[in-house]
Parts: sequence; structure tokens; C-alpha cells
Amino acid sequence: MSEIVKYILLTGIPMALTQCLYRAIDPDGSKTGALAKKLPILVEKKFLTQIVLPMLLVVVLGFICLLVKIPLAVYFIISGLAVGLINGLAVTLMYYTDQGGSKR
Repeated sequence: MSEIVKYILLTGIPMALTQCLYRAIDPDGSKTGALAKKLPILVEKKFLTQIVLPMLLVVVLGFICLLVKIPLAVYFIISGLAVGLINGLAVTLMYYTDQGGSKR
């Protein structure tokens, strides 16, 4: 049971910190808005950005870690960081599109 808690913390803490850092770096969504203008698929396919991309990343990273024999702790930390970054992007995009993108 302690292993499960350890891996939950190894994923959850980096994910939360990365998402908070992303929102702190881009609080008004200007950088994310510029990215969304360059890559309109991020706004058009919200499901892809919020659900499929993190799942795909975790599965592909998991296979890579199994093939290269990277320790589980490193896998969970990297997964947490990557999913936190994607979630920060998705939250900012949701806020940006809910505001109509007119703030910029």
C-alpha cells in the first residue's frame, strides 16, 4: 500500500506544481492565446487536448520506460510533469475560449 501512495505522490505533486507554474507564468493567457492562434486544433479539439493527449503521452512514455528500463519513480515524475503542463495549457485554453479570446 505504501508503494501506491508513493507513486501517487510522485505523480500528483509534480503535476500540481507544473500546472500552477504554468498558470503563474501565463496568468492572462496571452502566450497560450498566441499558441492557439498558431495551432487552432488546440481550441477546436478540446477533447484531444484534455483527455487523449495526456493518455497517449503516459502510454507511450510507459512503453519507452519499459524498453529502456527506466525506474518507475522517474516514469511517474516525468508523467506528472508532462500531464501538469498539458493540463495547465488546457485550463488556460478553456479560460481563454470562455472569455471569447477578446482580452488580447
